[in-house]
Amino acid sequence: MPGPLTDWAELWADLPRTGRVGLAVSGGADSLALMLLAARLPEAGDRFIVYSVDHRLRPEAGAEVAFVLAEADRLGLRARGLVWQDDKPETGLQAAARAARYRLIGAAMAEDGASVLATAHHARDQAETMLMRLAHGSGLEGLKGMARWSVVSGVTVYRPLLAADPEALGAIVRLAGLEPVLDPSNADRGYERVRWRALLPLLEVEGLGAERFVTLSRRLEEAMALIDAEAERAAPMLVPRADGGLSLDRTAFSALNPQVATRLMGRALMQVAARSAVPLGALEGLVRRLQSADSVAETLGFCVVRIEGNAIVILPEVPRRARALV
Repeated sequence: MPGPLTDWAELWADLPRTGRVGLAVSGGADSLALMLLAARLPEAGDRFIVYSVDHRLRPEAGAEVAFVLAEADRLGLRARGLVWQDDKPETGLQAAARAARYRLIGAAMAEDGASVLATAHHARDQAETMLMRLAHGSGLEGLKGMARWSVVSGVTVYRPLLAADPEALGAIVRLAGLEPVLDPSNADRGYERVRWRALLPLLEVEGLGAERFVTLSRRLEEAMALIDAEAERAAPMLVPRADGGLSLDRTAFSALNPQVATRLMGRALMQVAARSAVPLGALEGLVRRLQSADSVAETLGFCVVRIEGNAIVILPEVPRRARALV
């Protein structure tokens, strides 16, 4: 596992020096450690606001929020307890509850003037995320795991503990004399993340501990930065057409590295269709055919993509109803 936290101030090195910052604190060991570490920073009481959410999924959740608020007050930090008020609260789905939590906290942050939310995701969380994405067939972008900075449900999320050993975080909490909250869902094998967590000790025996995933995440992030830079350099190949589509030189496209070509084609499809990303496997297959086949004419991502001579043409797909009326 990653080593102990010997330089806690360095954890926050890339956090802007000004502006209010939210802390997502559930009462578990990881988030309590995040709060304790934040409280050590200069002017912590003026900068940080603790947010703790009661999803109303468990009867003891209200008391857990009260515990977090009391500890935040003891540390001299501002804090707000938030209650999910929907008539039909989320019922055990971790992803749904997570989205609801971010929406609720995001609304409170807007009221408080906080622009960043720090969370306690750590090295084991990163390892679990990367394993799940590997099992789901993610590309390099997904395989690099959680980013230190990202946007989730409209909230700018900051993860200063991604390289931290959860055991080291637990030690910080024990030294503070705190008894962390235990969420029973963290042991529920009905959740995929919990099943991968149970496998991690077996992987660590074979040398595949959480620190390996932290290192791999960094290397993949560096590789993705290079791919993105090359795709940006190739962007002028996309030539706008009068019909709202794009065209590009097939010879030049075929000479691109497949990863760069995939990134560029994905960008082109989103630009033409004004929609979100397309499935990676389908996109990679299209790129392979465009780089090697003599004839391609297919639809993907609400676009029509075809080869015309030495040009690749990308056009908006005409809706079926509109085609029927022609």
